[in-house]
Amino acid sequence: METIKIKVSEYYDNPKYYAFMPEIIFDALETAFLEGRDTALVPKAAFDEMMKKWQNRKAI
Repeated sequence: METIKIKVSEYYDNPKYYAFMPEIIFDALETAFLEGRDTALVPKAAFDEMMKKWQNRKAI
């Protein structure tokens, strides 16, 4: 499984992504936040799908 690092501050405390965020990404962000890390390692496919859905949100 390919993974990528994402910034906790850009996604964890940003409600605009919540409706599109898979549980696996939220859990990784929450764990990183609680551990005081700046980044979280998440599955690239899940992140790409989340961003695709977020970018297409107005089309829904």
